[in-house]
Amino acid sequence: MAGIQKAKSEETQRRVLEAAVAAVEAGGLEAIHIRKIAAQAGYSVGSIYKHYEDQDALILAVSSVTLGRIKTVMAEAVEGIEEPLARLKSLAQSYLTFARDNRNLLTALFAFQISEGKQTPDWHIQENIALLGFIAGPLRELDPDLDDEALAARTRTCFAAVHGLVTISLEERFIGLYGDRLEKEMDFLVERLAG
Repeated sequence: MAGIQKAKSEETQRRVLEAAVAAVEAGGLEAIHIRKIAAQAGYSVGSIYKHYEDQDALILAVSSVTLGRIKTVMAEAVEGIEEPLARLKSLAQSYLTFARDNRNLLTALFAFQISEGKQTPDWHIQENIALLGFIAGPLRELDPDLDDEALAARTRTCFAAVHGLVTISLEERFIGLYGDRLEKEMDFLVERLAG
């Protein structure tokens, strides 16, 4: 009996999370409303709160799904590529492609701020750090003399620069780039950052 209850509970949690992800994909972070998610998933509001303490917890779970998808895309992007600079370029291009294809999810990932007085859970921080590892590895190969602190700073700088270019361009800011020009300049940026 306990096994059946556990399976039902896991199914409820999965369906609620799927509904929340779908809501963000369709309408961005603003689309996360517990009542609407409950209705979409086919459960009561109380059922959601059995699995997600509050709206922050549900949004963090959606962010975790987004990070998992990015991780999959990045892993596929570097598969079979030996040269570190080529891996970094492939990572940047795959991030751009992911951002184009998943604008609302990516925007929600970076727009969400946990409620005042709460701290981001360690598991979520670790998921973010794991993604940075895709960048840190090739950077370490390119400059093996970097100490851990310098490598961490360089990794974050590279990510922030690529993310900034992607975001500004996809938001169609006047300084953004488009089409083939964006992809070429992304390679240029990575070459300069990694050099």
